Amino acid sequence: MVSLRGGRSPTKQSPDARRLLRPFGSRNDMSLSDSFIQSILATIDSPDVVGVGIVGSYARGQESKYSDVDFDIFVSKMPTNESDRYTLKYLDGKLISLKYILFGDEGAALKNPERAIWAVPGLSGMRIVLDKGGSLAKLQKQANEFDFASLQPAADKFAAEQVMGCAEEVHKILSGLARSHESAVLYATWGLVKELLEAVSVQRGILIVSENRYFDLIQESVGRDTKWVSAFRKAWGLDSNASQYQQRGAAALTLYRLTAAMFDELIPDKYREVLKNTLRLIKEAGYQ
Repeated sequence: MVSLRGGRSPTKQSPDARRLLRPFGSRNDMSLSDSFIQSILATIDSPDVVGVGIVGSYARGQESKYSDVDFDIFVSKMPTNESDRYTLKYLDGKLISLKYILFGDEGAALKNPERAIWAVPGLSGMRIVLDKGGSLAKLQKQANEFDFASLQPAADKFAAEQVMGCAEEVHKILSGLARSHESAVLYATWGLVKELLEAVSVQRGILIVSENRYFDLIQESVGRDTKWVSAFRKAWGLDSNASQYQQRGAAALTLYRLTAAMFDELIPDKYREVLKNTLRLIKEAGYQ
């Protein structure tokens, strides 16, 4: 059985910063000049803006010629028009991402396990380029000092709920396989794998330092040579020997069984009947 607990990626530390402008990168073709940053700030600053930070590959110093520049704009009040809350634009040949975030809501993310695994690395590694009152630096400090242990009970509860909820996807996969319905199997497989990956990443407190590493981090935490990872790769279509929808659906059922076993001690009695009958149906259908 795959162990319940896994290793966690360390939170990347970054210096405290207040009202800060810093040059990025050491390569001329990859750097962000002060004038470039200032030009962005001039277009987005308003009385509602608390602070601005650059996140993503440029903040980590891992940008490529194809990377976009991610600006997180922390505000006291969100733009009225929802379409203005996230937008893309080009400047000096670079794709710019402008995302508005309610400052108070981001602080709350550190108390929610599903959100914290994403928020903590982003805040910790953020390069602050504007901090009007020092509150953004304080929030970053909270992220640097984050300890997942206080969120573990909520993370365990989330994982159990995900496993219970995925029983519906299992039924859909079994139905699709019985009827040779390719679309039904693939759609349910997609949903099941997505939900189970979230269960594992949240329960283990895997800090997602980059969305590009999401799948890597989970596989490394569980173990590349485990049956769980093998089932995931087949279900997700990463195994060239499991390219047909029937094989992917069967692998998804295996992934469900293994995840249920992984989290067995977390499953409350109220979910046991659903889990027991779902696993029975998988076995009766011959996918054991």
